[in-house]
Amino acid sequence: MKRARAPIAVLTADVVGSSRYSSTDRRKLDEVIRKAFAEVEHRFPDAIHTRLAFRITAGDEFQCVISDTPRVLDILTYFRAVVAASGLSPTVRLRASVGIGDLTTPRRQNPYEEDGPAFVYARNGLEEITKTRSPLRATKLMTGVPEADAAADAVLCLTDFIQQSWTVAQWEAIRWSLLGLTREAIASKLKVAHQNVTKRLLAAGWPHFEVAAAFLHELIERTARTPRRVQKASAPR
Repeated sequence: MKRARAPIAVLTADVVGSSRYSSTDRRKLDEVIRKAFAEVEHRFPDAIHTRLAFRITAGDEFQCVISDTPRVLDILTYFRAVVAASGLSPTVRLRASVGIGDLTTPRRQNPYEEDGPAFVYARNGLEEITKTRSPLRATKLMTGVPEADAAADAVLCLTDFIQQSWTVAQWEAIRWSLLGLTREAIASKLKVAHQNVTKRLLAAGWPHFEVAAAFLHELIERTARTPRRVQKASAPR
């Protein structure tokens, strides 16, 4: 009997307020995003299924596919941390939607040439948060399981609110915390006292964010194990 493929996570995102940047900085955005993705690939080996690509017809939109589905939101947060510390002003913020589901086409080099429920979920999620035009909403998770999606949306509403106020210095501390570095190791990288790292993380509400992140990690992992026949009942047509 043919073994079913594990579900994948599709990450579709764009830059919030990209029109605010000068023409010179807009050209730098592409490079910033590509370098950030290269950093993600380095820090999360074997997590990427299909590498990042830009959708020319949709402005600053880009997409990638992640095989390590439970860690997709951790990867997204790390990605956001890297672009936030890129030096561009205003600080680069990403609006992003994650879809969890099956890949129905063969693996290809460009995620925009692949298809499946996860791609539809990611697309619908990004369109939904874009239409709301709320500065508080920047992240959407859609799995096709209504109970899981409702729970994720409630938690993400709060984590989006927390992230909105993070400074570049806080993003830098959070970036290395995501990789499990100690406060002393982070202080060494940032060339500050370890007490300052603690202050940055506490001011960012990082201990509370970690609890939410752990909940979402477990929710995605549990949902990804849900039999496909259950999820198909909610799949987009």
